[in-house]
Amino acid sequence: MVELVSTVYGDLELGEASRSLWEPAVPHLARFVAGGDEAPLLAVIEDVARSAGLSQSVPVAVLLEAFTFGSKALCEGLNAQGSDEAHEARRLLLGLENVALTRVATGYSAGLEETILHLRRDVEDASPLDVATGAMKPDEIVGQLSLEVDRCQRMELSLGLLELAQEEPDRDEASASARDESRGVLHEVGECLRENLRRYDSIGLTPDGGFLLVLPDISRRGLAGAAERVRRELAASAGPSEPPRFLLALAHYDYVDAKAGEMLEALDHSMRRARVAHEPLTWS
Repeated sequence: MVELVSTVYGDLELGEASRSLWEPAVPHLARFVAGGDEAPLLAVIEDVARSAGLSQSVPVAVLLEAFTFGSKALCEGLNAQGSDEAHEARRLLLGLENVALTRVATGYSAGLEETILHLRRDVEDASPLDVATGAMKPDEIVGQLSLEVDRCQRMELSLGLLELAQEEPDRDEASASARDESRGVLHEVGECLRENLRRYDSIGLTPDGGFLLVLPDISRRGLAGAAERVRRELAASAGPSEPPRFLLALAHYDYVDAKAGEMLEALDHSMRRARVAHEPLTWS
């Protein structure tokens, strides 16, 4: 039976699309009609279709037509053999055709989904914004802070910084579900911050997943008020459930006489102190 199927296939005149689909499938087809499992045959058909979906080398309609054309040619070739063995192989192939066509479509769809996923990741990587939170990525917010420092120095404006981080539960008490919930909060926090800050304030992420807010032309009292408003709105956005606990580290410069890196180092030091002492708000 294996030799019969291989011989019939070798005598066929198939186009490029049909041959690219059937060439890797024929050995598995031969074993299937000889009494083997259909799973390897269907798996290789699906994998070839997936590769076509990834490469976009051929439309799915052409691939489906190529499978149908190859199957018909094989059935005609087997029928021409005239033997009982050939007729049985033809019967088995016909019985598998609908399932195989479905696997072609499934494989092609999987390839398309992977292509879309890769494109989406490329877009996300190229974007200055973090997709989950809408905030600037860490490198972007540091660059933005440097620009604001230069601007505030030239225009003699004040500058406020606010670092916001969710207080983490003790490692012994933190469950996997709690950590997942903590990560899920970031999206809501990003939305809340965008809704409650001025349009010219900048919102970014810190390397450890917290938020860094850059607020130019703001007084120390105004910065404290902004921090309190953010804390209040974050608590309100949690609804009836217990709101997550946040730590806030603030820094204010009436006259900007420090570099961006020095400001961030001082702010990070305040946040580390807040984490150790569980202080909800600290000033650097």
